[in-house]
Amino acid sequence: MKMFRLLTAALAAAFIVAAAPVQAAQVYMCSPDVAGGVQGPRTWGGTLSPVPSGTIYVLNGQGCGLIAQGDVGYFASQGFTQASSQQSFLFTTGVATGTTDFVIGSVPAGAYIQQIIYSNAVAAAVTGGISIGTTANGTDVVAAQAVGSSALTFTTDALLLKRVFSTTAATPLHAAAVTAWNSTNVTITVVYGYF
Repeated sequence: MKMFRLLTAALAAAFIVAAAPVQAAQVYMCSPDVAGGVQGPRTWGGTLSPVPSGTIYVLNGQGCGLIAQGDVGYFASQGFTQASSQQSFLFTTGVATGTTDFVIGSVPAGAYIQQIIYSNAVAAAVTGGISIGTTANGTDVVAAQAVGSSALTFTTDALLLKRVFSTTAATPLHAAAVTAWNSTNVTITVVYGYF
């Protein structure tokens, strides 16, 4: 029995060590079709490549992989696109103070917001929460979303005041601290789809 417990504990510890770390601020992107080019699983990037972070990405058989926020622009410039009808954009505030307003991205024409997710990398809370609107310091999308110390949270359906925007033009979204950013560093992910 003692041997069984030791083996179980060893397997559990090995699983914890082998489990991939949870990553936030990534976009699932796929490479363009290349006539006569390399197809199937492959690697992209590395320290001597033009990938900004120097990360080596392993693409699956369809040429898709999770791309870190800092590398999304580079991969988009290489013809990579998001791999589903569900799209997202990411914005990281950096260490922010006061009530600074940030333009966090744009909801394309004919799209609606499905979710808004917040990841705070700092052991301090955003004082008063975060407002999201279609104008500077606006509150027409989210009036005040609480984002605590080192938090990972989302806006519930009840607090998401506006989901649908223009059918003819992209709509920029602004995020601001209701009272103060409090030197937090928040990544905001807006997930949207098309109607």
